Amino acid sequence: MSTAQLHKELCQWFDDQSLTVKTTLRDLEALTVSELVAKGEDGPDKKSNYWKSGRGSFDLTLSPTEAMTLAAIFDHAERFGFKPHTEQLVELREHATTEMTKRSARTLAWTKRITTGTRFTLLGPGKYDPAHLTSIQEAILADASLEVTYLPRDADGVECIYLLKPLALSYQDSNVYLSAYVLEERWPQGHLPAPGTHRGKYSSNGPNTLCALMLHRMEEVKASWLEIPDPDNYDVNSLEAQKHLMTIHGDGPIQLKLRLGPNLQNRLTENPLTEDQVVVRYGDDKWDLSCNLYDTQGLRLFLLSNARDIEVLEPPLIRAHVRDTLRRAVSVYAGD
Repeated sequence: MSTAQLHKELCQWFDDQSLTVKTTLRDLEALTVSELVAKGEDGPDKKSNYWKSGRGSFDLTLSPTEAMTLAAIFDHAERFGFKPHTEQLVELREHATTEMTKRSARTLAWTKRITTGTRFTLLGPGKYDPAHLTSIQEAILADASLEVTYLPRDADGVECIYLLKPLALSYQDSNVYLSAYVLEERWPQGHLPAPGTHRGKYSSNGPNTLCALMLHRMEEVKASWLEIPDPDNYDVNSLEAQKHLMTIHGDGPIQLKLRLGPNLQNRLTENPLTEDQVVVRYGDDKWDLSCNLYDTQGLRLFLLSNARDIEVLEPPLIRAHVRDTLRRAVSVYAGD
């Protein structure tokens, strides 16, 4: 719309003919700063400015089917550790329920009609202070640094203070993880880890390194005056960041080859491991699957949980991992 068109609509909407075009133009230009409004392409009148909705604007009108989808997303989020988050969005959730109810031909309790879940045992989420999450979110938005008092694992219960730059949040396995760059560590006297000590995602990896920290292990989160820049070209989806968040073994994808029984052949044909997987028949009741993917903790857990129907053919490292783990498990039950 042109400035003149928008001004006319505003005067009618507010029933106020005292508004001036100059005021409308000033307000439109102010709204472009927050990207709620953007200048559009030239219209038929070359002397006029034209305006369109910016990316910051949104329409909260939901169709009944969109409301059902949103209700499922809320249910899934709450089931997998997002309850503090869904409580912050209660008005949006109620709006979705209202849209479903008023457009439905019958009265239904929607909590009995929509649900989400997993076949795997779902662990309870780690308990954290919601104020800590808010502080981290605000620091990410403000490009600010934090001072975090943390309870590292295997550190005899001592607390460590990290001066860090919060980079990204990852929600996984009912827990919330912070991907961060740690500039400095402050350990109590006599508790500094020895050089070469394995740390992992239960603590920092040391000064001047990336790491993944658990929100429920944070004892205190405070703003810091330090200006810590982001690592160059940081991306939470990069291999370097995901190695800490997801426990990725190795520096690149592996070629995985599996021999499947009928049950897993059916499952992995319908729900593939990767988009590039290839499955070919082997004998009467076996199938060989090959694909390329990262060697992650999740992959190893999947292979072990389906060990009865899967034989790992390659790579040798993962085959040995599954074999040795199963042998240890058998030895535990050998006395029964």
